[in-house]
Amino acid sequence: MRIAIIVCCVLIWFGVSSEAQAQALVGKVADDQGLLLPGATITIAPVNEPFSSALIGVVTTLDGTYSADLSPLSGRDVIVTCSYIGLEKKQVELKNLQGNAYTLDWVLAASAEMLEQVVVSAGRFEQSAKKVTVSVDVLPPRIIESRGTTSLETALEQNPGVSFVDGEPQIRSGSGFSYGAGSRVMMLVDDLPVLSGDAGRPTWGFLPLENIEQIEIIKGASSVMYGSAALSGVINIRTRYPDARPLTRISVQHGLYSTPQSAQAKTWDGFGQQSNVRFVHSQRAGKWDVVVAGNILGDDGFLSPLVENETDTASSAYRPWIVDRYGAENRARVNANIRRRETGVAGLTYGLNTNWQRGESQNTLIWESAPDHIYGSYQGATTHVNQTVGTVDPYIEYAAPSGFRHALRNRWQYLNNDNDNDQSNASHVFYSEYQLNGHGQNWGLEGLNFSAGLVHLLAFSNAELYSGGSSDGNNRGRNVAAYLQVDQSFAERLNVSAGMRYEHFEVNGSGTGKPVFRAGVNYQLAEATYLRSSFGQGFRFPTIAERYIRTGLGSLQVYPNEELNPEFATSGEIGLKQGVKFGRFQGFLDMAVFRQDFDDYIEFTFGQWGPDDGEPPTLENALGLGFKSINTGKSRVTGAEISTTGRIETDRARFDIIAGYTYTRPISLTPNYNYNPDSTGTVTTYYNTSHDTTNLILKYRSPHLVRIDVQATGAKWFGGVSVRYQSKLQNFDEAFILFEAEDIADIEWGLAGWLDSHPRSPWLVDVRIGRQWNEHHRLSLIVSNLANSEYVIRPLAIEQPRLTQIMYTYEIK
Repeated sequence: MRIAIIVCCVLIWFGVSSEAQAQALVGKVADDQGLLLPGATITIAPVNEPFSSALIGVVTTLDGTYSADLSPLSGRDVIVTCSYIGLEKKQVELKNLQGNAYTLDWVLAASAEMLEQVVVSAGRFEQSAKKVTVSVDVLPPRIIESRGTTSLETALEQNPGVSFVDGEPQIRSGSGFSYGAGSRVMMLVDDLPVLSGDAGRPTWGFLPLENIEQIEIIKGASSVMYGSAALSGVINIRTRYPDARPLTRISVQHGLYSTPQSAQAKTWDGFGQQSNVRFVHSQRAGKWDVVVAGNILGDDGFLSPLVENETDTASSAYRPWIVDRYGAENRARVNANIRRRETGVAGLTYGLNTNWQRGESQNTLIWESAPDHIYGSYQGATTHVNQTVGTVDPYIEYAAPSGFRHALRNRWQYLNNDNDNDQSNASHVFYSEYQLNGHGQNWGLEGLNFSAGLVHLLAFSNAELYSGGSSDGNNRGRNVAAYLQVDQSFAERLNVSAGMRYEHFEVNGSGTGKPVFRAGVNYQLAEATYLRSSFGQGFRFPTIAERYIRTGLGSLQVYPNEELNPEFATSGEIGLKQGVKFGRFQGFLDMAVFRQDFDDYIEFTFGQWGPDDGEPPTLENALGLGFKSINTGKSRVTGAEISTTGRIETDRARFDIIAGYTYTRPISLTPNYNYNPDSTGTVTTYYNTSHDTTNLILKYRSPHLVRIDVQATGAKWFGGVSVRYQSKLQNFDEAFILFEAEDIADIEWGLAGWLDSHPRSPWLVDVRIGRQWNEHHRLSLIVSNLANSEYVIRPLAIEQPRLTQIMYTYEIK
């Protein structure tokens, strides 16, 4: 910890104290819309000597300006090159440099290489996606805007390698099902975490959809840059700031859920409906950038009315602001981003982002019974929630004349779940991070970039739900960390990165710390061929929820585990990204093989964790049986992935394509490990808690994932199709079968019969088509689950039937 802090402080001192270069060549860089470009690169090299040791390079500051000392090249002919990722590169030749000053202003247009993607998440500075050392996918905003997305996970599940089990994200089978406690995927909005302070999970409907620049997905352990929850990867939502043109966009959509395939399971009249309105306005106001956006959603859901409303004909009517059905919800959200773009100090900017949402929902986890009541809810397995969630994010950034960038980012996150079943919980998270980004030009190290930072997080939780063990429901968590990552490029072909982080966690006075490391390399084999390899470590401390949760779902009890140990992971990958041009198709083909090993792996597992008082099993006491988060020993995930992104241009239309196939083999390496060594009862292991132990496959994983999305755009029309396949879960908790088979607490879920009659998962197809009437008006028809397939991902939780929507969008730009 001391070494990491000393290294960070030394770099910070250099960043503050380095002096600006003498000015001989000055100017500014902008795009063809007049937007000044920070981070553009200016290089000056002797003619015919592009790799000369005399090469000079500078980077534009936040106001798009630059200056370079030309004295080392006096009297020589030079080539000056200006470049910015995603825009065209320009060059100017200057002959016989003398002592006078030169001024060069640049205007860069869009790059002819239209598939160039820029990512920030891999190293905290802008890089070309094809040159990073890890697997990074970029999900464009069209996936959200054209599909009528109302919650972010329905867009993310279209990305290769990403899947969900009951709203819990998996990247390449790195996670299972954990009853909403703990995540191995770090969720970020503009580099700041948005996981709750107690359960460590995101609120999907809270994440802003109205103003997204792009979504970056890192696959594999990323704890060096992003901390504990990034054990299997990172999802970073990057929002958009205004450019020279103001933007106003309003979208209104309304949809109907179709009658389920099992008509006998529909115990209500009418159709569930959904309405959604979202808006965004962004513009520059003098020296300020302002974005205001919001969303209002009313959703009946597709499940049955509440038991007490089954005979109420009014419950069949569409009442979007009354939550009277299982799965129904309504919510309203508003967010604003304000940035002072130009200040009295060159390179200094500051701002405030905030996002607030109020919602109500009726959540259920287990159906009543199959096949006739799969759209109902099992007694005790439903929760009525009134939720308030919000964030306030002040920040300040300074780009020093030396090229070093300093940023202090802060977040206060508030969450209050007012539940109706003695499971209410509220939390505050106070997060601060100091970041330093710089390059090595001041030290004569061309091609060097580094990112360093210090992190402090403090979480307070007050929860009836998290009052198990020694906790009285008032819990406190703290995390401090320091990190450093260095990226070095050599001759524009070889990129090498290495990083380290030390992290210390504490919950209610119990804590531990551990360093983690990563390294990677990317080598350009040919003009459009990039070979990469990476190694990374991850370290995740258990959340407050995993350690202290105490609740019940009918007869299924959930127990705390104060003795839960942190889990540790190592991941490795070898990948190849190949540029492809075939006829009118241009794009990239990406192939990767990967492996991730876990120690002290945490799984939400069924067993006899509570006392058996000898009484007959009832709804309140099922022989002490229930679920608990426990360490299950060692596990391993291996697999391979192939994906492509590309575009086909014709005279009449453009076709954008994202497609991929992911195969994973997640297995237990310690199937005989006793999860409950202190118990005097039955030994609890992988074997006797798993439904299907063939090949030792871990629970709640799908070994095969297929993702395809094609968007066609013409002059006045557009359309698209999305295809998803997620193979059936081979393994899950045997308890879901055992409770019914042994007639514990009179449970009759009908799960075994359902699984026998539905042996395969369906291929899901979504379609969309629309017309652009003019530059302001757009109308779309969107159909999700076109075949109206009836299926489950997690046992006892039916998925959404067909949803048909009409969406109208009005835009001024």
